Amino acid sequence: MPDSDLKHSNNLLILVGQEGSGKSTTVRALLKETPSSAQIDAEDVAQLNPHAEMDPPFLRMMWKNVACLTRNFWEAGYHTVLAGSFLSNIGHYQGFREVLPDEANIYIVQLCAGKPTRDVRRAERPKQSTKEWWDMVDRVDPEDTTFAATQGDFRFLRIDNDGHSVSDTIDAIRAWVPELYRDDVGH
Repeated sequence: MPDSDLKHSNNLLILVGQEGSGKSTTVRALLKETPSSAQIDAEDVAQLNPHAEMDPPFLRMMWKNVACLTRNFWEAGYHTVLAGSFLSNIGHYQGFREVLPDEANIYIVQLCAGKPTRDVRRAERPKQSTKEWWDMVDRVDPEDTTFAATQGDFRFLRIDNDGHSVSDTIDAIRAWVPELYRDDVGH
């Protein structure tokens, strides 16, 4: 979508991918690079004690939290919201769009990395977990193919970031959506 083809002044860039694919790290790094932007990491807005199963009521609550924060940021003048860690497949996206019916330019970036790379990343992060946990998560949440196979109200990019630095991933996203990296975004 060229600069002149932006349909709306509000933008939502969503990062999806398996645990350890780099979603949280990339969202944090993108915030520094994206003018007039705000960041949402659903790992932060969906923490509960006691821990809840990721069943339909929990997912809907998480999507509503992300949708409310997104709207709040847009209303405050942050025209690009960078969000991660809350969608796993096209069905989740469709459920999220039911709670965020606002008009916006939607961009979905799927980060992909092989299991050895994901395991190294998971071992390096401060959040404690075990190899047994990683293996279980990988079994119940395999790499998604539904975004790539679906035409929707969003633009889609898949990035295989095995062997790439965070900077390489940011550069690929910036090249894909240069309209978000102009200083006059949203004006």
